[in-house]
Amino acid sequence: MADLDQSNGLDAAAGLDPVTFQVIRNALVAVSNEMALVVARTAYSTPVNEGRDFAGTIYDREGKLVSQGEFDLPAFTGVSQLTVPEVIEQIGRENIRPRDIYMINDPYVASTHCNDVHVIKPVFHNDDLVGFVSSTAHWSDVGGVAPGSLNCRARTHFEEGVRIPAVAIQKEGVLNEDLLKVLLINMRESWERLGDFNAQVAALKAGEARLLELLDRYGHDTMLTAMSEVQDYAERMIRASLTALPNDTFYAEDRIDVDLTTGEPKTIRLKLTIEGDHAIFDLTESDGAAGCGINCTIAATTSAVFIAMASILPPMPMNAGVMRAIEIRAKKGSLLWAVPPSAISGLAATSMECVIGCVMQCLSQALPERGAGSPYSILNAVFAGFDDRPEFQSPFINYSWGFGGVGATKTQDGANVVGSPYTASTQNIPCELQERRYPVLYWRYMFRPDSGGPGETRGGLGLDQLICFPYSTGSVSCIGNRERFGPPGVFGGQSGAKARLILNPESQNENNITIFAVNQSVGLEDTMSFWSAGGGGYGDPLKRDLERIVEDIKDDYLTLAAAAEQYGAVVKEIDARRLLYEIDVSATKALREKMQAARN
Repeated sequence: MADLDQSNGLDAAAGLDPVTFQVIRNALVAVSNEMALVVARTAYSTPVNEGRDFAGTIYDREGKLVSQGEFDLPAFTGVSQLTVPEVIEQIGRENIRPRDIYMINDPYVASTHCNDVHVIKPVFHNDDLVGFVSSTAHWSDVGGVAPGSLNCRARTHFEEGVRIPAVAIQKEGVLNEDLLKVLLINMRESWERLGDFNAQVAALKAGEARLLELLDRYGHDTMLTAMSEVQDYAERMIRASLTALPNDTFYAEDRIDVDLTTGEPKTIRLKLTIEGDHAIFDLTESDGAAGCGINCTIAATTSAVFIAMASILPPMPMNAGVMRAIEIRAKKGSLLWAVPPSAISGLAATSMECVIGCVMQCLSQALPERGAGSPYSILNAVFAGFDDRPEFQSPFINYSWGFGGVGATKTQDGANVVGSPYTASTQNIPCELQERRYPVLYWRYMFRPDSGGPGETRGGLGLDQLICFPYSTGSVSCIGNRERFGPPGVFGGQSGAKARLILNPESQNENNITIFAVNQSVGLEDTMSFWSAGGGGYGDPLKRDLERIVEDIKDDYLTLAAAAEQYGAVVKEIDARRLLYEIDVSATKALREKMQAARN
């Protein structure tokens, strides 16, 4: 056993053999999964209990991330690296007591935007602090000017919602009800916020109980060693992955559609340098801070790097050990390291997504076999008002998101209408459920033909939604990106189709309110069309296999016109009802030669 311990880098003296280590490592993941399950089954808000916009995480006694769940929102991975250390610093280690619960959503030091609320509980075993458990969830409203608190036109965070520093919401088992009242009174639909808070507290209790069971079973020293080794294990894996990459520097850039205060786009620039088993993600040449809510916090920038690495590099545990092998550089006060009072509520759909795209582009250059085109940017939409239906007669906030296409890889077309890399764990909120809980009606919810980025492998398709409001008037706010610049492809692959948000499409009252709409009034007769972007393509579209093009036409992924325009493929319709199509080989050859000549 000694030789085996040495080969795995484990400390045999602490009683931790490789089998025990793997059992404990997976048990910690199971604890995180159970915390997530508690939230999913007890939370009040639809985005949390149905959409699964949450996470359950475990930390060591120093506040370093040890484990996250298999159903956790990827966006919280990098953020979690900073959350508990910030709580320890603000509360003071000497003031941390058993049965305490802390709360924080401060985006500038430990979160994404104000909607993402973290509740954290220290875990004591035999009067010794051994770690922390945390539950994070997206609260559908935390105050501010716009219902849903997603206000891309905000100039400062004061217009976006309540900012919570690290506070003891429960001290030695006693809930601070006065503080909770102050917070909830500043939030719309506070009963729903309270329900989500109680669900998170229940998750903490479940996580603490399961962690204590592991401590009782394996012993104090063994568990502490395992929590440390889990991080060492992740470090070894990330360093091995980086060592396999060429020692070189790679460049990429991506753009946010617009800074709403200037009307000009914002550019994110990444220089990725691989030096042996170490990687430097240099974002210092990115644009300066924006005057609206598209700035990114350093926690969210860190998370974006983690998410993109997890998408391209071989699988590995994403915990604090990974941070030891990477360095993230950004200018404080810039677009990617927001400082108060810069507005940040729209970062998840804009700057954070573009950082993910840049990292994926650079890693694709370094590792083409695992590379991918950029994904769509999520559309965060909030419809709010008063529900006039007889059985409701109450205010409502309907927060949802539109899925879209992800980038193609070398061998596979991108997936259609799925979560982006940072929302990969979320679920579609069924139309039927939204129609039951909120005064909306879906007329269309379908794949968007011709939206996947052309390439030898095609980007995934975006989503085409058409919604009406037959029961109530209200307002719509939206945050997204890719209305002006589609998700880039790689290695000659083209960008996916662009996003859009149209009020009353194909009517005399058609109005392009843009995906940066805030508090846009909607009436009983209005309809709204959401088009999410498609994913970027991989490789030269003129090299796409003709049979795959025909299959796309049969599946209504591609029209005949787009087959010719995007791929130079001339396809004849023989019998559409029977799905009979035929490639015109000579015409296709001539068209592709013409398109190639035009490029040259």
